[in-house]
Amino acid sequence: MNFSLIYYDVACYVVALCIFIVVGVGVILVWGITPLGVVSFGGDSQVVELSWTLVPTVVVLVLSVLNINYITDGLEDLADDCVGVVGHQWYWSYDWGGGNEFDSIVCSDKFVVDKPLRLYDNRAYRFFITSFDVIHSFSLPTLGLKVDAIPGRVNQMLFIPQRVGIFTGYCTELCGVGHAFMPVVVEVLHA
Repeated sequence: MNFSLIYYDVACYVVALCIFIVVGVGVILVWGITPLGVVSFGGDSQVVELSWTLVPTVVVLVLSVLNINYITDGLEDLADDCVGVVGHQWYWSYDWGGGNEFDSIVCSDKFVVDKPLRLYDNRAYRFFITSFDVIHSFSLPTLGLKVDAIPGRVNQMLFIPQRVGIFTGYCTELCGVGHAFMPVVVEVLHA
């Protein structure tokens, strides 16, 4: 079953329904204002009020489920490597799995670290980003990356480096006194 086509069809029907409702309400309002007649909506009906509450709610729930399926369909197969990123006060830890983990600690210069994160161009990486202590932000503006590292929550991001070089970023959250000394350094090499 192709959820993409179902999602597209449902989205088109909902847009058509929204246009129909707006035009219908506009016609009723204009007709009620003109001297041709006064619109009488009658008394309250619990069935009508319940239906116009439940029907949109069900439509939004169905669209949400289809949207999540559409967005996440096939993303698991895209990543070549997975990298765990953990923010600490005031350094980053990287985990490639299989016991291959290291800490990236700032050196004497504020934007130089002892072990940068080394990636290869044109490879898909899935980052799993979290924090050990307080809220951090894994941010590399030159590569267009910014993901918050929140304790107790794992955020993920798919990234395919296209440019070769050394890229520096920083933690964009106010995570404490050493906030200014928490650089993110990524070195992208040719594959």
